[in-house]
Amino acid sequence: MSISNLCIKAAEVSTEFEENNSELKKEYIIKNIKLYNKIVSSLKEYRGSIGTGYPFYALKKNLEGKLPVIKEQIRYNNELIQVTKKEGFSIWPCASCLCKNASKMPDLKQVCKPCPNVHSELKPRKVINRLPDIDLWMVADDESITAVSSQLTELFRQYGFRTSDVNPIRTIDDLIIINNDLKNGKMPEKLLPIDSHIIGYDELLSLIYQVPDVIQNATINDTIPYLPIHPLSYRKTWQYDDMAYNFVHDYLSSFTEFNFDEILQHALSVTRENIVNKYSDDQLYDMLLATGPKSVAERHKTKELKTRFYERVESWKK
Repeated sequence: MSISNLCIKAAEVSTEFEENNSELKKEYIIKNIKLYNKIVSSLKEYRGSIGTGYPFYALKKNLEGKLPVIKEQIRYNNELIQVTKKEGFSIWPCASCLCKNASKMPDLKQVCKPCPNVHSELKPRKVINRLPDIDLWMVADDESITAVSSQLTELFRQYGFRTSDVNPIRTIDDLIIINNDLKNGKMPEKLLPIDSHIIGYDELLSLIYQVPDVIQNATINDTIPYLPIHPLSYRKTWQYDDMAYNFVHDYLSSFTEFNFDEILQHALSVTRENIVNKYSDDQLYDMLLATGPKSVAERHKTKELKTRFYERVESWKK
């Protein structure tokens, strides 16, 4: 790929993927999810898995339903194109560096943050975040997380799962191929970039049970419900990110469980029932928007995703 207009190309790739809401695309995404679950469940330390983010906030519990075209994602991508053109970049300043050095960078944030040539609105991490990926979590025995991460590194390599960070240029190239395959009615062989995490069983159980109290305390004190979580995450290597996730947001927006045992499933059912019996759907929707980053909140304001959220909480009442 030419490095000319690499920023724009990343945005266009993301938009083309978003605009395709065919049944084939949904089948392709489900293929990625099933393969991930097959990989992680092959380990003896496996205690279940979780999907968060896209497509889990857009589909029903059993990954049923039609994928909506999320206009906010397209607006977000167009914003990147506009900034690039406004700044007059026919060649994005970071493009040549990424082409030469991305595969050797330990972490894009580490290298790019102090760099004097990085434009504030066109940081490589901001550009790469436009690219579609899939967030999947393995639940493992708490004491085995480090051992599990080493095994998953090798298994991901064998099966072809990669993160966007490994080589952003190749990621864009791969997504162009994926888009073309889907457009031509062909099931892609290449997999989506993966954003994978490992969380301990006991930690997850504790987090689930804390959600109702965290929401109640935030309601009483008129604050945003916040339950920080620091899972081990797969970037270039496995690492603990410098920023915590707000577990309440994932719990409300997209938390989709696979193969939970009776104890974990009971915890989810009890806490979900507690929440929907104590708060209105509108209150929970406001919490959903308040607990996520601004770009995510704007996405959830779209009609299709708002409807899907109300269907989600309605299912917790049953």
